[in-house]
Amino acid sequence: MKTKHTPGPWNLKQTHTPGPWCIMDNVIYSDDDTAVCMITSYRDMTPRQAANARLIASAPALLEALQWALAQIEDDLDLDHQAALAKAQAAIAKATGE
Repeated sequence: MKTKHTPGPWNLKQTHTPGPWCIMDNVIYSDDDTAVCMITSYRDMTPRQAANARLIASAPALLEALQWALAQIEDDLDLDHQAALAKAQAAIAKATGE
């Protein structure tokens, strides 16, 4: 499947910038070392920032899994699957910007 976003997987790498401010950069990179996102803080990440960074880094895998699940559901449509199908389609549309 062709995507408009940077292909996954994405990984979180943490670096510390020396100096009086103790800046920490938490950069999410793709496998080809393309920077996808950076979370900068003046101290260690808060638990919420760390959770957000993990969620962002997992986005390609989550999208791939949801697309696979949607294909499985579409192959076996019945009334019990309609709500799951609608949720999966909405999530994929939001993730891909369609």
